[in-house]
Amino acid sequence: MTHKKVIVIGGGISGIKTALDLYNGGVQDTLVLEARDRLGGRLLSIQSTNSNDKRIKYDLGASWFHDALNNPLFERSIEKGNVDYYYDDGKCIYFSKDEKDISTWRFSATLDEFMAYSQFVYKQNPSKPDISLKELSEEYVQKYKDRLTQDQIKYGLASVRMWAELWQGESWDKLSAKYCFGGDHLGRNVYVKNGYVTVFNNELDELPQSYRENNIKLNTHVTTIDYTSSKYIEITTSRNEKYTCDYVVSTIPQSLLTINDLNDPCYIKWIPSLPRHISSIMPSVKFSSLGKVVLEFDSTFWPTDVERFYCITDGVPSSSSDSKSIKPWQYPTILINYHKLAGTSTLVALTQNPLSAYIEGLLGGDKDTKIWEIFQPLLQNISSLTNIPAPKRIYHTPWNNDKYARGSYSTTLVGCDDPSEVVNAFVEGIEDRVRFAGSETVDGSANGCAHGGWFSGEREANFILNMIRKERVASKL
Repeated sequence: MTHKKVIVIGGGISGIKTALDLYNGGVQDTLVLEARDRLGGRLLSIQSTNSNDKRIKYDLGASWFHDALNNPLFERSIEKGNVDYYYDDGKCIYFSKDEKDISTWRFSATLDEFMAYSQFVYKQNPSKPDISLKELSEEYVQKYKDRLTQDQIKYGLASVRMWAELWQGESWDKLSAKYCFGGDHLGRNVYVKNGYVTVFNNELDELPQSYRENNIKLNTHVTTIDYTSSKYIEITTSRNEKYTCDYVVSTIPQSLLTINDLNDPCYIKWIPSLPRHISSIMPSVKFSSLGKVVLEFDSTFWPTDVERFYCITDGVPSSSSDSKSIKPWQYPTILINYHKLAGTSTLVALTQNPLSAYIEGLLGGDKDTKIWEIFQPLLQNISSLTNIPAPKRIYHTPWNNDKYARGSYSTTLVGCDDPSEVVNAFVEGIEDRVRFAGSETVDGSANGCAHGGWFSGEREANFILNMIRKERVASKL
């Protein structure tokens, strides 16, 4: 069996960052095993066909540099000079089925106050039962209805729903009111115009070509991680290849670690089973379905000076978990205007569960027609045309049906453990030699973000390098 000092499972941003920092730290006897036929994990860029500029791409994974004040990927991209970015925090329009331009003064105070209320009530009473965000909004309205206008109730809470669902990727009747809005972000959001693949490759390309050719294996799906021996960890793949190592860093999405069906092709056997401090928090590991739908048109028929269109549903609507009964205006949507960002006639819609699952599950030749039926009424409301044209191309995210993802990123549903406890369980690792990285293993505002994955890779590489230094010191005593 091939033996390596460290084996990294997963070739996304966290796995590559781990391998890079180990390499730069003098540990070059490492191996990266990636199940897919490509690197990048949940970073996935596709080429725009709406522009002659080949630099314009659409991201089906991460699209923004979040936390611009504390985002090393953003800073490194500026240094490299090869990432086109845009602060898309300019003009925006809120609209609904009945109104094409809703002035924010009619509800912004309510939106801000409810955000504060959702954190204040749990800080004031930590023993307050966790309820859904929808239920908490109804509680807020009932408590303060005499102080609120009808517009504040109607549009304010519809905006709360939009922001929650299109950040978390899940419907608000399932989201935890206690944890949904926790954590302040460090700075503005910066949109990447030429694809996060450029950001990822900036990291990957720092590894020598010889390493990339010989120490990274694609199409290598790990099925067993055996850490029974105190001397080494044994890794087995679906092709029955076996490797041993002193340390393993798992960047496997937590959505896969929760699989307990032995017949599932992505089931991973741990020998011995995962310890209690990890297995006990597994019921709280939930992945949402933040999705994207790219609509390419021959020409632009919407206001060209608006960067984002915020489509909100009327009143305080409930969400249906039945993805078979999807209708227009049922779910809030954020539309990113690529004409303003990059000069091309494209809108990118953000979606959530169960809408994302419905779209990604569509099959057959009428798939694009069914998708357009959902978005056509929305886009009609932001156009002055009597009849808007259908898109020439539609793309959408694959994450629900991607067997190596099973969702977009983590979310916190009603009744789940404190997200920080979930993070801490994975950061603790197992016996100082089985380590976990990935964007869901960092706390705070970076959780679930690409730079969070980068932070986790940096953390785990530093941990292993420190352990190796201790081993060398002990061997000399």
